Amino acid sequence: QASIGFCSSVAFCWRRVSFSRCKVNMTVHMNPIRLPICLLSVVCFAAQLLSGCGPVGPKKYPVTGSVKVDGSYAERVLVQFTIEGTGEASGNDKYPSALTDSRGQFILGKGSEQEGAVEGEYVVTFAWMSGPELEAFDKFKGKLSNPSKSKHRVRVPADTSKPLEFQLENPALK
Repeated sequence: QASIGFCSSVAFCWRRVSFSRCKVNMTVHMNPIRLPICLLSVVCFAAQLLSGCGPVGPKKYPVTGSVKVDGSYAERVLVQFTIEGTGEASGNDKYPSALTDSRGQFILGKGSEQEGAVEGEYVVTFAWMSGPELEAFDKFKGKLSNPSKSKHRVRVPADTSKPLEFQLENPALK
């Protein structure tokens, strides 16, 4: 029976194997019991690879919307959802967030492994960033970022045919 380093684990599955990297042409005497074991192990390995390709964790529902401040769509508004209670959410799933684009639009969880939010009741808070740099400040001066004081509530899954619309007034100007 032939055995050559990293090629030996593959070699017992076939009677005649040719490896271009090993530059060896070998014949392996096959034990009749090894073929079914080999095939079973290949099937199990493939099933394990495929099962790891799906999303992990509880189901997430798409959440999209827009934010207007004083009647105009606002760019760079951080929209933060905070789940009430625990439910199925854990870790970062308790606090899905998004940043509005130049048209005031957002997609919750965009850029994460799976967009959206898990089912539950959420309190929504906002911070309007002055710019993209690290020194940016909240134009709302923190007045809309406290979950215990927020009047904005959302249930997920919501009617996904209509995006959420948040109409805000800048409390820092009052």
